[in-house]
Amino acid sequence: MLKQTPSHTVVRGAELASVSVIIPNHNYAAYVGSAIRSALDIRWPKVEVIVVDDGSTDNSLDVINEFADEVAIISQANAGQMPSCVNGFRRSSGDVIIFLDSDDALHPDVMTEIASVWSKAASKYQFQMRVIDARGQPTGNVLPQFFSRPASEDIRKWMTTTGAYPTPPGSGNAYPRWFVQRVFGFESDFVDRAPDSYLLAAAPACGHIVTITKPLADYRVHGLNHGAFLQLDDTRFAREIDLTRRRYKFFAEIASTEKLPVAPDALNRNVIFLCLRTASFKLRPDLHPIAQDSSLRVAVDALRAVATPQGFSISQRISLLGWILCVLISPRYFRRALVSLRYVPAQRPKWLRALLGLFRVIR
Repeated sequence: MLKQTPSHTVVRGAELASVSVIIPNHNYAAYVGSAIRSALDIRWPKVEVIVVDDGSTDNSLDVINEFADEVAIISQANAGQMPSCVNGFRRSSGDVIIFLDSDDALHPDVMTEIASVWSKAASKYQFQMRVIDARGQPTGNVLPQFFSRPASEDIRKWMTTTGAYPTPPGSGNAYPRWFVQRVFGFESDFVDRAPDSYLLAAAPACGHIVTITKPLADYRVHGLNHGAFLQLDDTRFAREIDLTRRRYKFFAEIASTEKLPVAPDALNRNVIFLCLRTASFKLRPDLHPIAQDSSLRVAVDALRAVATPQGFSISQRISLLGWILCVLISPRYFRRALVSLRYVPAQRPKWLRALLGLFRVIR
C-alpha cells in the first residue's frame, strides 16, 4: 500500500517516484510494530511498506494486522529470510528498496538524505546506524564508525583484494531497484539465509557505493538478534568460513560479468575472515574446513593482512592482528576466553563492545 505525504524539500533525487520498505519478520512481535511505524513515518511523498510474516508462532500477525490499512501484508509458511525478502520485493514497486529487519527502525529523514546524494551510477547507499538496546534506548554507539568517508573506488579495490569493506548491517542500506532485481535474478544457491549478505557483496562490482556518514536508522541489540552468538559454539566457525567463501565466490561471479578482476586469495588478506579462521583452527581443528592449515600459515597471512588496506585504520588492523596472535599462542582455556570476548556479546565488558563496534564489515 502506498502512503503519500506532502514533500517540502527539493533535492537532487526529487525525480524518484517512491521508496519500498520491505520488512521480513519471524517471531519479533515485540519489535515489528516499531519497525513498521518507523517506515510509515519516513518524510517522503510516496512510501510503500510491505511486511512479510514468515510463519511466526508468536503474536506477530496480530501486531502487523494493526497496520492493515497502511501496509501490504504477506503471510507465508516459514521459509527463511531470503525467500521472505524475494517475495516482498516481487510485490514492491519502489525506485528505492530498503530491507528493514523487523527489530530495527528507520529515521524519518532517510530518503531525504539519500535523494540529496542520488546518482544513477550508484548500486548502494549506506548510512550509519545508531545502536539501541531492547527498550529502544541509545547505547551511545554508532556502527560502522568510519575512520574516514570511504570513496567508492576504494571500496571496490578493498573488495577485490580482500573481500571486505566497512558496511552497516542490512537495515543501514538502500538500493536502486535495478540492482536488487539483478542480484535476485542471478543464478545462485543462496545458501545464506540473509539476503543482505549477497546484496552487500555484489554492490561494489555493479556500481558506486555512496556513503552517508550520519545515523539514519537504529540497530537494536537485544540478545536474540539473528546471527548473534548467544554462547560460544565451537562448531559454528567452520560454517561461517564456508558461508564467507560462498559469498566471496558470489561476488567474484558478479564481478566477472563486469570484467572486474578479483584476487583469488583475497580472503587470506581479510582480517575479519582471518579472525574466523583463527577461531575455527584453534577451537575445532577436526572440523576446520581449510586443509593443511597451521598456526604459522594463519600468522603469516595475518601479517600480510595488517599491511593491506581494507577500510580499517592501521590501529584497527593492528588490534585485530594482536587478537589473532594471542589466540594462536594461548593455552586452550585462555584462547576460549579470548574467542568468547570477541564473538559472544554478553561476555564483553563495555570498553570491548565499543572497540569491536569499530570493526563491522562485510564478511
